[in-house]
Amino acid sequence: MPSRPPTGYARLAPFQARFVLIVLAVVAVLCVAITLSPLGTTRVGKDSPGEGDVALYWAEVERIRAGEGYYEAAAVELVERGYPTRSVFNWRTPLPMWMIGKLPSPTLGKGLLGLLALAVILLGFEALAREQGHGLGKPVACALLLTGPMMFCVLGDLFVSPGLWAGVFIALSVCAYGLKRPGWGVAIGLAAVFFRDLALPYCVLAAGLAWWNKRPRELAAWIAGLAAWGIFFAWHGAQIAPLVAADAQAHREGWVQFGGLPFVIATVQMTAYLLLLPQWVTALYFVAAMFGFAGWHTPWGQRVGLTVCLFVLAFGFVGHDFNQYWGSLVAPLLCFGVVRFPASLNDLWRRAGGSLSLDPSHPADPSHPPCEAGAAQEGSVG
Repeated sequence: MPSRPPTGYARLAPFQARFVLIVLAVVAVLCVAITLSPLGTTRVGKDSPGEGDVALYWAEVERIRAGEGYYEAAAVELVERGYPTRSVFNWRTPLPMWMIGKLPSPTLGKGLLGLLALAVILLGFEALAREQGHGLGKPVACALLLTGPMMFCVLGDLFVSPGLWAGVFIALSVCAYGLKRPGWGVAIGLAAVFFRDLALPYCVLAAGLAWWNKRPRELAAWIAGLAAWGIFFAWHGAQIAPLVAADAQAHREGWVQFGGLPFVIATVQMTAYLLLLPQWVTALYFVAAMFGFAGWHTPWGQRVGLTVCLFVLAFGFVGHDFNQYWGSLVAPLLCFGVVRFPASLNDLWRRAGGSLSLDPSHPADPSHPPCEAGAAQEGSVG
């Protein structure tokens, strides 16, 4: 049986591997302790029926189906539900509420999002299988994990949430890059930011990677798409301006909250399975994912890991506890890091002097020759 290529941890000296193992254990204990302390935060079970953002979006959809324009519907519902309306960032851009409201039946919107979610699972499986080259352990495990965040796409009325659509599009864009289809990656990534402005960091990162890897056509596509989005967002602001009352309120505390690890762990919980388990399980899931990303040194693996790290860093500074659902933006991508955890821990343990073999495709023999995985670079747009 051919052995799998080693992770980045296979390059460490024994004393370095031991140090990383200690850091891993300390971080895991710290994250678990946070969830068991008063610092832990979650919105699970706190919103009553008819409250929250999903209820707001659904009410807007109902008004659009009754013949109202999106902005008129949003103006009424935001005020009636006590939302601050002074800032343009408190008003969602029209998609997907307008789209769902214009469909013959909202069920078609749920069906469309469900198909996109299925595509994430299938393309994620295929991208991992192609990169690995042999064996189906990681691709199958990832596909099973992906059913957690993707389940929200077909549960109740959650399909009206722009953040959920954006998260699915980000995952599809990343998978397109894994399948060496950067053109599709650009197009789908731009769809994400048109559905929810919180996807902007991903688009900027992807454009930066195109520049870094000297892919001018891809960079030009990202720049053109982001310029179009900028025009769209300016138009969005112009539609809002006359609807903002003179006495409109803004968020009293602002968006920068320095929520740190407690809020980050809460966002990681946005997977159907994790929401059913104690939050300390989410803490371990988060540590496993980040540890897996750190050892995944292929070009595609670095893209997935950098995307997650960028959002994790942002969530450490920005967001209230009621913004926990922002985790939907990267919840699918965390699955890719988690399935890398066993191989990463296996390599780290071996380099530290142990003989543990957590991955059946990787022999415990420390003489296993290192080689680089995924040396092929991602293609250019075309």
